[in-house]
Amino acid sequence: MNSEIKRVLVTGATGNIGYNVCLAILESEIELFVLGRKNESNFRQEFSLPCKYFQWSNPQKTLPPVEAMDVDAVIHLMGEPLDGNRWTEQKKLVIRSSRINSTKNIVNAIENSLERIKIFITASAIGIYGDKGDETLTESSIIGNNFLAKLCQEWENEAKKSSCRNAQLRFGIVLSNNSGALKKMLPIFENSFGGRLSSGTQWMSWIHMEDVVGITMKTLRDTELNGQINVVSPTPVRNKEFTKLLANALKVKAILPVPKTALRLVLGEMADVVLSSQKVLPEKITANNYTFKFTNLGDAFDSLFNWKESCHDRLFEQQQWTHKPLNEVFDFFSDEQNLEELTPPLLNFKVEGKSTEKIQEGTKIYYKLKIRGIPARWTSLITNWEPMTQFADVQIKGPYSKWYHRHIFSTLAGGVLIEDKVIYRLPFSRYGGNLLNWFIRKDIKTIFSYRRNIIKEWH
Repeated sequence: MNSEIKRVLVTGATGNIGYNVCLAILESEIELFVLGRKNESNFRQEFSLPCKYFQWSNPQKTLPPVEAMDVDAVIHLMGEPLDGNRWTEQKKLVIRSSRINSTKNIVNAIENSLERIKIFITASAIGIYGDKGDETLTESSIIGNNFLAKLCQEWENEAKKSSCRNAQLRFGIVLSNNSGALKKMLPIFENSFGGRLSSGTQWMSWIHMEDVVGITMKTLRDTELNGQINVVSPTPVRNKEFTKLLANALKVKAILPVPKTALRLVLGEMADVVLSSQKVLPEKITANNYTFKFTNLGDAFDSLFNWKESCHDRLFEQQQWTHKPLNEVFDFFSDEQNLEELTPPLLNFKVEGKSTEKIQEGTKIYYKLKIRGIPARWTSLITNWEPMTQFADVQIKGPYSKWYHRHIFSTLAGGVLIEDKVIYRLPFSRYGGNLLNWFIRKDIKTIFSYRRNIIKEWH
């Protein structure tokens, strides 16, 4: 590791890429600074990782606080989401301003930092190349001329004005359980409406989140890396192959092609980006000896969806950091009586007993509760019992067809990262299960949000 990088400032930390990069920074024992638009209280509601936080309420018009620039590196990931609403002229102005102007202001702040900052990393996208059919694209390829291509070029040009080492990461389609691309695809595929887009022959350049983080951290540390960097796997695939492998991982059929006209009707101009063919290779990062964790798309999807035994299985995940020591945290969560404190009062949750004196592998725990006012009984079996590391409680009697809740504990930055992974399957899932899932998922979020607030108040 470059020993000079001791403090890193991140913008866009609450985004999917930003959060994972922040986690990697802390795991590397680097001090984390975060810059965001919200006031600190609202920011801490959704971001629990330990960091020094600075509010930058108007990135388009003002420079960031001087104190935030007391760092060795800046990773700038802030920007208005490209998806969501149609690209009206007003939306384009907001998208452009959130990227170009904020980057311009950060560069000015870097120039005022008296050369302390060694590296400035900014986000970009492979959309800079435009629609190039079957042409193989590298960092030196000619850029496109549509809105996204011009936006990325202008964005990168502002970043390159920085006098320190700078790198522009051209992200492909990022694959993770929480990435924007997959989040939009999953409900469609899980309801058996998935399929190739238009002809399905267009190239898709993808990247697993673990490699997004790996490349970002290598760029941070490797003084030989600068300029434009394609953040994609070395094995792009055609859209029909992508949708086939995704359907296989989700254990569903992908037989309904989505016509080009339908996409344009729904997405407007953004449909051209979705339908673009971009066969992009990571030439620069490969030449700098980066070893990819995922080069096979089937393996990448399997790593994300290996928890699925059925197409009706769903996943809920949550992470939260606490300053408490590991032994205290594990002891608290492995005492079934504390479940009552962690559960919202509306569930009227009560522990009735357990099969062994202390919780261990194979212990059964008996509860009663109310689900939307309806009384229910629940029996859990404790599995995967590894003190100070993890355990799982598995429903063997209760309202779900399947409930597997894995609790994972790991030391991080002088405290503990608590992870909850819940795999659940609803009763009668073949008959309206997806509709019912909308209500149940809302309930699950409420329960874990309550738990999150209780943990946050620990002193």
